[in-house]
Amino acid sequence: MQWVRCRKRQNVSFRPTMFAMLRRVADPMNNAFRCILIITLLLSGVYTGKAQSPRVARGGEDDRFNIGRGTLFSATASKNQTAEKLKTPYSETILNDIDESIDIITRNYYSSSDARPDILAKSGINSMLRSLDPHSSYYDPPEFEDLIGEQKSEYFGTGVTISDFERDGILESYVISTFPASAADRAGLRFGDRIIAVNGSVVAGLTSREIRGLIRGPLGTTVRLTIERSGKLINFDLRRAKIASPTVTNAFLLGNGVGIIELSDGFSLTTPAEFDAALIKLKSEGMRSLVLDLRGNPGGVLESAIRVAERFLPAGRTIVSQRGRGIYDNRVWKSENRRPETIPIIILVNRETASASEVLAGALQDNDRALIVGEKTFGKGLVQTVIDLPGGGGLTLTTARYFTPSGRLIQRDYEKTGNYDYYRHSDSPDPSTQKVAKTRTNRTVYGGDGISPDKQAVLEQFTAGRIALLDPIFFFTREIIYGRIPGISVSDSPDNPDEIKITPVFINFAKKWPGVSHLTKTDAEWAVSRIRFNLILAMSGNSAAESYRLRNDPVVKTALNFLPDALTFAKSTFTPKSPFSQVK
Repeated sequence: MQWVRCRKRQNVSFRPTMFAMLRRVADPMNNAFRCILIITLLLSGVYTGKAQSPRVARGGEDDRFNIGRGTLFSATASKNQTAEKLKTPYSETILNDIDESIDIITRNYYSSSDARPDILAKSGINSMLRSLDPHSSYYDPPEFEDLIGEQKSEYFGTGVTISDFERDGILESYVISTFPASAADRAGLRFGDRIIAVNGSVVAGLTSREIRGLIRGPLGTTVRLTIERSGKLINFDLRRAKIASPTVTNAFLLGNGVGIIELSDGFSLTTPAEFDAALIKLKSEGMRSLVLDLRGNPGGVLESAIRVAERFLPAGRTIVSQRGRGIYDNRVWKSENRRPETIPIIILVNRETASASEVLAGALQDNDRALIVGEKTFGKGLVQTVIDLPGGGGLTLTTARYFTPSGRLIQRDYEKTGNYDYYRHSDSPDPSTQKVAKTRTNRTVYGGDGISPDKQAVLEQFTAGRIALLDPIFFFTREIIYGRIPGISVSDSPDNPDEIKITPVFINFAKKWPGVSHLTKTDAEWAVSRIRFNLILAMSGNSAAESYRLRNDPVVKTALNFLPDALTFAKSTFTPKSPFSQVK
């Protein structure tokens, strides 16, 4: 995703000739609907008005949507544009039909609650964008505010992480962890605390996402949480503050000079600085090779992924190219690093590794700089530009496509399948239709279907049976912490949960839950590992728990066997080779 903003308050104005089609309805949602419709008409060629772009350093060419790295999106009409040219008969007909349709639906549909104009407009906007591609999306003002906070790796809240768990048919929200030094951490909220009320309002029946919305709020304000802990109700008054939400969630030595950096929460504006800090820390501790974990990384700010790739590629090497409709949507990023890191690298990926994280993996794979281990990535190679809309909402609009250094398209085909199959990876391209390309050392790689790993790794299977175990795992951990499981106490081995013998007791405990009539040996072992993770999370915090998980991760253990291959790649990176070649 490109981090490009279009703010109504910052050099963006709508001339009366263009806004004439928007001003008839004062509701912000309807205005947003009209604005997006105009954008869609412009992209389709129906709406013929040109947009005048602000001047940027690389030239003064005008383009319909001058959206590029470091610039603002502008929807300002050209000075010589007339109202007659902007308001084509076809576009006016569409806008009039929208007005009339919303009016008819809101006045005549049998359910007035379902026929609210804001709901209809939001649904219409998203349907319109979905007809273009699966990744262009509209965000109402609260959602857009969350999106902006994610890209900045911050939000205003108390620093508490909550999740939903069900027992005896009742779904409730519980505290899982707290951010270090946050208001929730200082106040003493703990793993397993059940949330009863927010500011005196009982939250029974609400999901954790809805409760999160109640907990977050303006900077400096106070929120009261009422929780239940071991049968007692406790009130906590917490002052909302800016909460840092780092994307580099863990960095430590696995042993034998091998460091691991977990970068699974996307790429934000702060990711390069976070990554540099992790590298410096690990190198000071003796790191000689690196495992970079991108599993589950959904992408994010493209420039941040490029900066991470640049840490390992010598100056002049291509990182990624971007091809789109506008002048500034077509560019190539090359490394400018004259002193890159030379350590061997293994990158872990899975089917949820997407977008900017695929750009990073593809750049290092095509340059033969890193060994990719795991499973095929998601296959999202579309560039979304973030655009503000009048009224506080916004959208992410696809403006270009990514290509790896060897010229491979990352994006999977989405035109021949529905969204359900697309997101479930039910579709599989015909291998004969995939573009063949060559890496820097002439290895064969394929385009049009994500990034395929150099080495497959056995992945943990998250079956329906294991999903059914999640609730009993959480509640069993909670009972251990409160000292309510006979014969098992955290105090027996506070620093090493592996020594706590819990398997037989848990099996009997779990059988009380629906869908858990029989546990295989493998599932029981998996469940016990999760319980131990939870116990470390409760006793020592998130960082220690994640360290435990990664040290015992079978994919990580498998990846370490391929370190000699990664070393070979590292040596080849700094040896002159022929340029990339492509064949069909």
